[in-house]
Amino acid sequence: MGCIDARPTRRDDAAMFAIAYNIVSADDPSRDVRVHVGSAGPWDAFVLNGCGREFQTNAAGSFSLKWMARGRARYEMDRRAHMVTCDTVVLLDDGQPYDMEFDARAVTESYCIFFSRALVADAWASVEAGFADADPTTPLRAFPNVPFAPSARLAAALRGLHDDGVDGEVARLEARLMCVLDEAVTTAQRHRRLAARLPAEKPVTRAHLVRLVEHARSILDADHGVGWSLGALATEVGLSKFHLLRLFRAAHGTTPIEYAERARLRAAAALLRSTDATIAELAARFGYASPSAFAKAFRRYSGSAPTAWRRI
Repeated sequence: MGCIDARPTRRDDAAMFAIAYNIVSADDPSRDVRVHVGSAGPWDAFVLNGCGREFQTNAAGSFSLKWMARGRARYEMDRRAHMVTCDTVVLLDDGQPYDMEFDARAVTESYCIFFSRALVADAWASVEAGFADADPTTPLRAFPNVPFAPSARLAAALRGLHDDGVDGEVARLEARLMCVLDEAVTTAQRHRRLAARLPAEKPVTRAHLVRLVEHARSILDADHGVGWSLGALATEVGLSKFHLLRLFRAAHGTTPIEYAERARLRAAAALLRSTDATIAELAARFGYASPSAFAKAFRRYSGSAPTAWRRI
C-alpha cells in the first residue's frame, strides 16, 4: 500500500467504467490480487483493500477516501493524528501526504478508494452547478483532509462495495462508486462552507476546527442529544467550553445544547408516531425532569402538544 498516481481518463460517457482493484495482505504478500474490471486502459476508480495485523506507510496520491472495514488505523495529515474506524471516513485531497499505521492482535482491514481527477471534476461540477459539465479552466475543488462520520447512504455504499469485492457486476460497482464520490463531494462542499464561517486565518487550522465541530455534532446525532452537557462534549472533542460554544454557533447557527435539544425532540417526535410509548416514558428516555417539562419543550419545538402530534 503506497503512492497511487492518477492517470487522465477519457470522459466518454458511453464507455464502461474502469475499476482497478489491488487486494493486498500485509502478513502474506503472496496472496496479493490485482484485478482490472470494466473498460481497458486508465482507471476511473482504484480500490485498495489491505488486510493484516501490522502495517505502516507514508504516501500521497490522488483524491481518495479512507475507511476501515475491520479494526482501526491511525492516519496523520498535516501533523495531526486521526483514528479511522468502520464508523469514520477520511477524505484526502489530491497529492496530500499522509502516514498510516495499524498494529493489532486481530486482522485489520483498510479500504481505500482513489478517484481520477477527471471524475472528481465532473462530480464537483454536478454538485455546484446543477449537473453542468466540468469546466477545465476552473480550479479543481479540494477534499478537506478531515475525518467525519459517514452518512447512512455512504456507509451502505462502502459496505456494499466491500461485500461485493471484485466479483461484483461492473454496472453495480460503478453505481456504488459514483454514490461514494457523490457523498464525498457533498460532504467536502459542506465542510468548505463550515470552514469559511470559522474564526481562523490558516486553511489547515480551519480544517482542524471543522473536524472538531463535526465530531461534536456527530456525537449529538448518534446519541439523539441525550446525556451530553456542554462541558462533557467540550472535553470529548478537546476544546474549552467557550471555544466549542463559539465555533459550533459559528458553524451551525446554534449552540450545542440547543442542537442537542432539537435532536432529542426530533427523535421523540418519530417515536410518538411509530410507537405506543407514553409521554412519561419518552420524558425519561430523553432526559426531561418530568412529563410536563417534556410536553412544554415539545410544544415549543413542534407547535403542538405530544398527544396532538401523535394523532396527526
